[in-house]
Amino acid sequence: MKLFFFFGDSITLGVNDPQGGGWAGRFASAGAGLPGMPVPPTTFYNLGVRKQSSRLIAGRWEAEYDQRSLSDADSHLIFCFGTVDMAAPTGTPLMSVQDSVATAREILLPASQKGSVLLLCPPPVLQEAHRERLGKLADAYVSLCDSMNIPCLNLFENLKNSEAFLNDLSDGVHPGAIGNALMADLLLQCPTVQTWMTR
Repeated sequence: MKLFFFFGDSITLGVNDPQGGGWAGRFASAGAGLPGMPVPPTTFYNLGVRKQSSRLIAGRWEAEYDQRSLSDADSHLIFCFGTVDMAAPTGTPLMSVQDSVATAREILLPASQKGSVLLLCPPPVLQEAHRERLGKLADAYVSLCDSMNIPCLNLFENLKNSEAFLNDLSDGVHPGAIGNALMADLLLQCPTVQTWMTR
């Protein structure tokens, strides 16, 4: 039996997806048809929360995981955050890149003791300064995961030049049906993620 936990912000929750479910829902739907992942008993939990920074996610993920974990199941924990960290609604980013990376480490280290962990770098946004900060954060997340031997998929790098994805950001941040489908496809087609799913 496998349990999949999706922790993140509104990008993970699937806000603005007219079809509902977001990339996590599409990943779950496609993944459920793969060998070794029948539903039931494989279970998918979307634990995304709107407007949450990595710091807020760090404060809640473990309790939410513990409420849903099963002793006889293989747990797979997916984290996707950073969009809120690098937002600057008042002119100053909510967190520095260094603080966000430190918080990511704070999350990933204990999470890797719970099950198989995967980090997704946040996807690009339309606002130029915000997008530049996200690019730097994605690079730093990749380096962090390399140092911790944790699999990582750089969604930012894969999508920063995708007109289909960028044109689907109706509010400049959240993808619609097209963008969420592109994100899910990237996960399902990534060899690193494919290996991670079978653990």
